[in-house]
Amino acid sequence: MKRKNSQVAQKVKVRFNSQDDPVLVPQGATILEAASLGDIPVEGPCGGRGTCGKCMVIAQGKLSPLSPAEKELLSAEERKSGHRLACQAKISGDVIVELLHREELKSQILNQAAGSNAVLDADVRKNYLVLPQPALEDQRADLQRIRDQLPQGDTLKVGLEVLRKIPALLRESEFEITAVVAGTELTDVEAGNTARDSYGIGFDIGTTTVVGYLMDLNTGEQVGVSAALNPQSVYGADVISRLSFVIEHQDGTQKLQEKVIGTLNELIEETCSQTGVDPQQIYQVTVVGNTCMHHLFLGIDPRSIAPSPFVPVATAPLSLTAQELGLNVHPRAPVHTLPNVAGYVGADIVGGVLATGLYQDGELKLFIDIGTNGEIVLGSRERLLACATAAGPAFEGARISCGMRAASGAIDQVYFDSDVHCTTIEGARPRGLCGSGLLDAVAEMLKVGVIEPSGRILEPEATGSLATEQIKRRIVAGENGPRFILTQAEESAHGQPVCITQRDVRELQLAKGAIFTGIQLLEKELGIEDKDLAEVLLAGAFGNYLRRESALRTGLLPPLPSEKVRSVGNAAGEGAKIALISARLREKAAEIAQRIEYVELSGRGDFMQAFADNMFFPEKKED
Repeated sequence: MKRKNSQVAQKVKVRFNSQDDPVLVPQGATILEAASLGDIPVEGPCGGRGTCGKCMVIAQGKLSPLSPAEKELLSAEERKSGHRLACQAKISGDVIVELLHREELKSQILNQAAGSNAVLDADVRKNYLVLPQPALEDQRADLQRIRDQLPQGDTLKVGLEVLRKIPALLRESEFEITAVVAGTELTDVEAGNTARDSYGIGFDIGTTTVVGYLMDLNTGEQVGVSAALNPQSVYGADVISRLSFVIEHQDGTQKLQEKVIGTLNELIEETCSQTGVDPQQIYQVTVVGNTCMHHLFLGIDPRSIAPSPFVPVATAPLSLTAQELGLNVHPRAPVHTLPNVAGYVGADIVGGVLATGLYQDGELKLFIDIGTNGEIVLGSRERLLACATAAGPAFEGARISCGMRAASGAIDQVYFDSDVHCTTIEGARPRGLCGSGLLDAVAEMLKVGVIEPSGRILEPEATGSLATEQIKRRIVAGENGPRFILTQAEESAHGQPVCITQRDVRELQLAKGAIFTGIQLLEKELGIEDKDLAEVLLAGAFGNYLRRESALRTGLLPPLPSEKVRSVGNAAGEGAKIALISARLREKAAEIAQRIEYVELSGRGDFMQAFADNMFFPEKKED
């Protein structure tokens, strides 16, 4: 008994300003771990390694001394005012934590896509049946009586739970029932005529965001949509960070699965609340996501994806039940995951190829999903090639000095004339810089000669002739070389300037260099040139909001006319919807995954030289 009391005494209280009840944690836990235990959203883009500085909080109480990472990333003023990095500060006693900029977590999440022409062909059907009642001359079994009025007849599978439900239900409803058939299984029987109420939900589980689409399976129409940040981001912004967490923690897979299942259930509840739909009337679920997110959703250990040769546990399409996964819809609803292609090209890309029709197009097209990871598909109906590039999270605002997600106050567009002009999401006072704003800013700095093709930010006196005096004055000395001020301290929401540093430019160069190299090597593999491309399709949130001209000027995309570049929105989510309302196209997704030829870039001898060359920005063309 004393031992138990001793263990209880080791727990300490952490009180966050966002909730009334304290979180109890063991001594030695970090503030980030405490936030995770209390379901408090705190960003952890670097996976708790103390390299990004995005998990900054203000904390008072019994904490460990400043770590080397905190001494490097926190200014003297911040250290003096109690700022700490949540991933570094360890708790030794009761602590009070103030979260900073919580509104940044309410990201602008893309849930729309270019529409497809999918024809309704759902394999969930509700059949209203008025059954003849038993008599001496008709002694058929209850189940047989139902089967005889259904198209699939005796081929239908029936589970024990449904069998147990049938006798009482038939007699209470006077043999007027609705039979719910999903594929080849009698999923349920319901009293009366409920045939009008038949729904499914498709999920796009992204590394950063999760979106759920509620679909009417009778009409094929979308009736509701909800979105949220992926709660796994507390363990890191990118796939590699999540994989590292699993490798380093015995219960890592379980924790990450619980996080995402919890969010999916929140989206189900929210979407059903919006539309008045009973969650028990959701009879089918489809899921897309990259291979790591797919494994974590299913609770499958993904660690084999991390090291070479990057082998996933499963790539084939899978079907389970909602009950097995803990989803709060009809317990026997089938849950279909679209197939993966390889360790770093997943079901989200298959869904995107399905949604855009690339697999049946006669012209050569390039499909790029730019996010925390960059996946690329090149081809037509003749042949499809794919690769993945470690673009890093720069386009999501991570590892950028003033970077943030695409949320209120994020600078999302930048253009220069005689001076610098910025727009922000929701028109709020500037807080930081999201991916599209970063790309715009660097493109404009290249245009006027503030940055040279090598990526170096120039001193004011060395800039090009197009840089006005107002623009030159924005180049100021920083700790690690010149930095460029986009908005002054007095213009921002937090009293600090929003700027671009030399390191920020290098991060962008790494990301754009990786993606362009992937494009280049796929073209080489297919034996084509840039001029052979009919169109470039940009998927994902970043691809939707970036300016085509900025992407071309920085060398993120091949040098093509801007009208050949088209945003297709959340193509992965559209793929999940298509697979939900069309059984035939869900099968087509399996064929697409088999057709796509995966090109592993890391094993190619020509990758590193091409990557080094593509780090440079294109030389400015004379007007």
